[in-house]
Amino acid sequence: MTKIKNNKAESIIAEIIDEYAHSENTERPWIIGFSGGKDSTVLLTLVWIALQRIKNERPYPFQLRRPVYVVCNDTMVENPIIASYVEDVLAKITIAARNEGLPIIVKKTTPKLEESFWINVLGKGYPVPNNSFRWCTDKLKIRPTSHFLLEQIDEKGEAIVLLGTRYDESASRERSIRKHEVEGKRLSKHSTTANTYVYAPIKELMLEEVWYIINAVPSPWGFDNSILFQIYSDASADDYECPTVVTNKEHSSCGQSRFGCWTCTVVKQDKSMSALIDNGQNWMQPLLEFRNALQEERNVHEGEEIGKF
Repeated sequence: MTKIKNNKAESIIAEIIDEYAHSENTERPWIIGFSGGKDSTVLLTLVWIALQRIKNERPYPFQLRRPVYVVCNDTMVENPIIASYVEDVLAKITIAARNEGLPIIVKKTTPKLEESFWINVLGKGYPVPNNSFRWCTDKLKIRPTSHFLLEQIDEKGEAIVLLGTRYDESASRERSIRKHEVEGKRLSKHSTTANTYVYAPIKELMLEEVWYIINAVPSPWGFDNSILFQIYSDASADDYECPTVVTNKEHSSCGQSRFGCWTCTVVKQDKSMSALIDNGQNWMQPLLEFRNALQEERNVHEGEEIGKF
């Protein structure tokens, strides 16, 4: 049985076991928002280990009747490297959960065709998103997952969403987490969906602890975590220093890279895609140029010269 040499991680696993098996309503489904990134990977790892321990140490199958959905939303314009990686990971999760007899179910959501990125930009004439008009988050990310969430609520009455959010991510993220916390309670009410609760088990983990778990704890679903580490390492901008050695000299904490849609024009520069290109992924150069053209021509007024893509 996997034992993690980190007291905080072991404490989180113990809490997850207690919440899963001994809460007032053990039939409310758990829904893990899984992006394939470092935080959601660590969250699923700790939940998986908790379920293994429940299965091996407690009456079975009574204690494992709560389903755990691993929900991955595909915007259909994801960074191709991440999209390919996530497909491989989800396949491994599905097979491993079935072989171990764990109640983990993979679900993939996508936007409706009429709400997809290219239909909105090319078909409906939407301007590409920016901070003032960030329509993409709602249409491409929130709505598809919300539809699945509402289906679970309709069936079970309530649902619990597990998030891999952490205080350490940013000051704004910490404020957001604390704003919705209820003192003395693990669960908080979902800000927009009725009969839904939010649980953030790894919120107190520091960045170095996240990378320690990824690098030191074998993937419970049998994937090679060094692939994820290498993706982050390759996507780190040249000016970002990886400061802390977490398991050995090759495992630095390169965790500040942000991945998202390759078409994202909300950020001024796609530093992660640029860094991937600099680190050998030259085939992505046309994608970056197209993305930059989308951004540059967003606010071109009628009558002004428009460049060619």
